[in-house]
Amino acid sequence: MPNTLDHVIVHCRDQKATAAFLSDLMDGPAPTDWGPFTQVQTANGVGIDFLDSAVEPDAINGSHVAFLVTDEEFDAIFDRVRKQSLRFWADPFHRREGEINHRWGGRGVYVLDPGGTVAIEFMTVRYGDPEDAGEE
Repeated sequence: MPNTLDHVIVHCRDQKATAAFLSDLMDGPAPTDWGPFTQVQTANGVGIDFLDSAVEPDAINGSHVAFLVTDEEFDAIFDRVRKQSLRFWADPFHRREGEINHRWGGRGVYVLDPGGTVAIEFMTVRYGDPEDAGEE
């Protein structure tokens, strides 16, 4: 039986702020409230359901969501990142602040949601063979 990802739940500090932040960066439709969640709908129909965590904010496990975007979409998203003076990184470990990456011949960037618990990645090419990444 084929399977299709329908939605994921991401715990965060402020679900409405995180969902609005992501929708704004992607220039997408406004998030919607669905039960206890605030959902961002992706172009391929996967819902990202943000939920305020019931645990202490410092005990929230970090989450990571990644989006494959076109070069044009990346340019627009990166322009919004810079216009908002957001911190950004070329790597998921936040070692290369203020840079984007060029792995596998594409471009990638990481930002954090306003609460600092959700790493959001935008990339222009799918991950390939780790041996052919082109940079670390």
